[in-house]
Amino acid sequence: MSLYVYLAIGVLLGAAGSYIAEKRGRSHIEGFALGFLLGFIGLLIESILPKKNN
Repeated sequence: MSLYVYLAIGVLLGAAGSYIAEKRGRSHIEGFALGFLLGFIGLLIESILPKKNN
C-alpha cells in the first residue's frame, strides 16, 4: 500500500482517539497520539483509561 493510505488510516484512528478522549474528559492531543501511533490498540487503551475529573 501507499504511504498516503497508511497516513490517512493513522489520521482517522487519531481522530477517533481524540473523540474518545474528549468524551472521557482527557486531553484530545493524548487521544490523537495514541490512536495515530498505536492504531486500534491505542483506541482500546484510551477507552479503558479512567475518566478524568476536573
